[in-house]
Amino acid sequence: MSGAKHILYFYAKLTENSIIKMKNKIKAVEQFHNSFGLGVSEDMIADLGEAKNTLRFNLMDEENKEYFEAAQNNDLVEVADALGDMLYILCGTILEHGMQYKIEEVFNEIQRSNMSKLGEDGKPIYREDGKVLKGPNYSKPNIEVILDK
Repeated sequence: MSGAKHILYFYAKLTENSIIKMKNKIKAVEQFHNSFGLGVSEDMIADLGEAKNTLRFNLMDEENKEYFEAAQNNDLVEVADALGDMLYILCGTILEHGMQYKIEEVFNEIQRSNMSKLGEDGKPIYREDGKVLKGPNYSKPNIEVILDK
């Protein structure tokens, strides 16, 4: 197997394993949601209703604040806890919106789009605070096509 083919094979396996691992995380959170009478939608839905929209937002906001505090305090254990909780809450939010069957494709499309942000010279363009900006060849993610499949 040539070097390029070997790299492509490795990347495909890595991606496949990552997708399996993500699906396992979503399945674990689905078990939690089912056990505790929380929402799991089989149909994609944007608006969960004011109470659920607010709850999901507040859960994510709380963990973001906990992460920031832990990072500012140089507390690696609490940073890990906050990041794990963020992932758990995100998986629950994915389930509530019924996107568990589409989220990997959505993520991959966002990855494709993000990689198109490089500047003309092939280098990243940064905002003052370090955020990566869109370059001239930026291609917006086409998420609607994925959701309509």
